[in-house]
Amino acid sequence: MLVAWALSMASAFVACGGDDDGAETALSCSGAQCNLECPAGSPDCKATCSKGADCDLACNDAACSLDCASKSQCAADCRKVGGCDTSCEGQSTCNVDCTGTGDCNLDCAGGSNCNTQCQSNCGGGCSGTSSCELACESGCGLGCTGNATCKVSCKTNCFVCCKGSGTCNLECTDSDVTQCADDDGTPIWVCGRECPKAGECKYVG
Repeated sequence: MLVAWALSMASAFVACGGDDDGAETALSCSGAQCNLECPAGSPDCKATCSKGADCDLACNDAACSLDCASKSQCAADCRKVGGCDTSCEGQSTCNVDCTGTGDCNLDCAGGSNCNTQCQSNCGGGCSGTSSCELACESGCGLGCTGNATCKVSCKTNCFVCCKGSGTCNLECTDSDVTQCADDDGTPIWVCGRECPKAGECKYVG
């Protein structure tokens, strides 16, 4: 794993790649301000930010995976190709920008604050005392557990599953919001589609 240079400085820039063409790229930042960048042509790019790090990740044309933990602040720019997977925990703050793209997923836990912006086919889970917002055009869903606060905004074809004592809100501009339930009685708010099956509601521990 490659570590951001000059961690003692106020900021650091990292653009790392594997020695072989097509190799997975691994980036890391701990307790520093880092600008992490996936090299052009990298098929997979993984970044880890921890111990209060302040990370900006530019995914470029790679499918990104970001692990943000221990009170870190992380932002992932996935606007070129989408396909970003983010895990946010330990009272961290995560912002994932998939504007104009899709297939981005953000799992949020441990009292973290998470926000995802995308075009379609985005989702994730929100648990504990975390606060999560997901905004898309269509095809999005969020699973909310524990005491989490969850908000999904879209035009149509989206849902939020609300298990536990959390607060769930669904806003749809082009379709009416209705309530249904999955097989175990978990309430689900939905618009522009049928009620999701139990397997479509994604939850994190």
